[in-house]
Amino acid sequence: MKLIRAGQAARLLGVDPDTLRRRAAGRNHLEIYGHRLRVFRMDEGPGAEGRFDEDEVRRLVAHLNNEP
Repeated sequence: MKLIRAGQAARLLGVDPDTLRRRAAGRNHLEIYGHRLRVFRMDEGPGAEGRFDEDEVRRLVAHLNNEP
């Protein structure tokens, strides 16, 4: 598993990085485009940086691209 930063995940998903950061704040997952992505915290506490599983993000993008 390769964890990527919110900015990288946002580019893949075609959204603003702040959108991902806001939706992930204080949570262990976020919902985007009607799907859930896990958020992996790099530290404990409310301000900890969240990262995303690159494969999970790419699967979501592929799924979105295949939807009619």
